[in-house]
Amino acid sequence: MSKKNFKVFIALVIIGVSIYSSFNMVMNSLIHSRKEIEIPNLVGKSLYDALDELSNTGFGLIKNDEEPDQNIPAGTILRQNPPAGMLVREGKTIKVTISQGGETVYVPNLIGQTIRSADIALRHSTLVMGEVERRFSTTIEKDYVIAQDIKAGQKVDKDSVVNIVVSEGVPPEGIILLPNFVNQNIEEAKIWALENNVTLDIKTEINQDIENNTIVNQYPQNDTDITNTKYVTLTVSTNETNLQNL
Repeated sequence: MSKKNFKVFIALVIIGVSIYSSFNMVMNSLIHSRKEIEIPNLVGKSLYDALDELSNTGFGLIKNDEEPDQNIPAGTILRQNPPAGMLVREGKTIKVTISQGGETVYVPNLIGQTIRSADIALRHSTLVMGEVERRFSTTIEKDYVIAQDIKAGQKVDKDSVVNIVVSEGVPPEGIILLPNFVNQNIEEAKIWALENNVTLDIKTEINQDIENNTIVNQYPQNDTDITNTKYVTLTVSTNETNLQNL
């Protein structure tokens, strides 16, 4: 390299170092010119409230992670980084971990299962069997589940309690259980009511899609003990051209 070129090279190096040093000085000056602010406590607040609180502080907010928490509502901040109380320069981004709420599961269908099978199904779904009520039934065999207080397919929190009703079988003589008359002809219900000295309150509902005089609803539900009341309400399908007295 010639002496002239060497001098040019040295000059360029000096200029480059000067520019780099100047840039660093400017950046450091800008950074250190920002005032220090104490980070607020965001734990226990919703994202909306946290963003509202930070809107005038110069801090940013980013959701870093989500975790299930049975005791904390979904969308609530569980943790933050940096922690509350730390002094940092404005413009800092705060990372937060958000609660997903309790883990939810679907309730299995227990109807028609034995108590043991129902208990296994609930445990498999991380649910808990609660009270076991026993009731006579004309439709479900003894020791099998008749009903459950949380319907099958409903979404609930993990470890929720599900109570069940178990069949005691056919009732002894003298106890009247209401059969399931839905989708049957009203005449069948009338015959049964006459034999058991039960009063029927029959209402009509216009329905062109169901055969006339078909029972579409009953109250109370089937297998209800009506020994003492002996009173049943039935809703029967009819049509506008056939509003006959039932």
